[in-house]
Amino acid sequence: MTLVQSSRLRLVTFSALYLVQGIPTGFITITLAALLAEQGYSAGAVAALMTINYIPWGIKVLYGPWLDRHTHSAMGRRRPWILVAQCGMLVSLSILLAVPGVESIGLVPIALIIFVYNLFGALQDVATDALAVDLLDPDERGFVSGAMWSSKIGGIAIGGAGMSMVLHQFGWRPAIAVQLVLLLLAVGFPLLVREQRNERYWAMPFRNSTVPDNPAASASHESVRDVVRQLVDTFRQPVASILALLALLAAVPTRMMVTYGPVFTVQQLGWTDTGYSQFAGGPALLAGAAGAVLGGWLADRLGRRRMVAAAAVGIICTFLAFATMHPWWSVTGFVVVFLLAGMFFDMTLRMSLQAIYMTTTRDTMAATQFTIYMTLGNMSNVVGSALITPLDALLEARSIFLCAAVLGVVPLVLLYWLPAVPEGGQPVTDPSVSSNSP
Repeated sequence: MTLVQSSRLRLVTFSALYLVQGIPTGFITITLAALLAEQGYSAGAVAALMTINYIPWGIKVLYGPWLDRHTHSAMGRRRPWILVAQCGMLVSLSILLAVPGVESIGLVPIALIIFVYNLFGALQDVATDALAVDLLDPDERGFVSGAMWSSKIGGIAIGGAGMSMVLHQFGWRPAIAVQLVLLLLAVGFPLLVREQRNERYWAMPFRNSTVPDNPAASASHESVRDVVRQLVDTFRQPVASILALLALLAAVPTRMMVTYGPVFTVQQLGWTDTGYSQFAGGPALLAGAAGAVLGGWLADRLGRRRMVAAAAVGIICTFLAFATMHPWWSVTGFVVVFLLAGMFFDMTLRMSLQAIYMTTTRDTMAATQFTIYMTLGNMSNVVGSALITPLDALLEARSIFLCAAVLGVVPLVLLYWLPAVPEGGQPVTDPSVSSNSP
């Protein structure tokens, strides 16, 4: 059985690959961030770690042209790249396993190892997304995308709530060792599951070899320059350029919440770092998973633009309500509802936008164009994290949340100017996708 033959195998494989991408993310952004807050690190220090963590995901677009250029492998178009990425991730985690902990060697060496790990993690992400664009049928893209992201959120929950428990009960190295074992298990998917029937399980990874029943291979580019040239032509069009801005700016308010959340709840509201990790890595991520699946499903049925607009309005209302009702911040249940709503609308917004990205990505640039959208989406993490440092120095918490609400208006403005979205180069048939109407 191969990926091209089985929709269930595609769903399971893509979900497993996204699951292992999420585990270190949860460990870094939830467990480690809360630990640093408890040890007295400032919001700026935590934000700096988050920024370093997100940078490789912001520059992963550099991988795209090479993946679209080098596709003639007897092992498959994308499978060799996934295996190379996972080898790098395994080595990086093994180095992190040898580190005694933050309290022993400081934050800088940990941050450097995390940076290298994420370079390979971003490569796996690009190859996996390109494989999904290659193989997913149009009528399963929204649901499978939502399932992939809910799996990643499940991984974040394991890395957040799960690894927090391991860290506090057994220590640093057992927490890293568990992640290493889970990644080793995930390597079995690209090793044992082929893309097409006539592909080999093992061969020279990047030696050109066109597989007979892989018609997409014949569409490969002659050079990286050819990929870049076609990319420039694509992003000269209003649809692609506005979608790029949406990808960069739409999720900035919720990314600010993710960065500011540990410091705000632990240092200002008096939560323990374990309490925050257990919540942010558990119920909050479940709310995000629900938003991912529901957002992808509804985007396929009710219209992509409508769901983007609905999610953006939900984010604005959530932050405005929280900022204006600051006397209720002492009520734990009120803060919990805010965090749950933020995660739900964040993932609904992302999945609705991702459904649009897939319909506008050219088949011959699956790794490059789609990765640009996803890279800019990851860069919103960098923008959101970077904004916290000056805002925390200048403003009180209430004003920071008001700023996030104001930034939530940006995607609505961009959505209004987004032209009718074409699908596969043809006019889109979704009646909800019309020019200048959210």
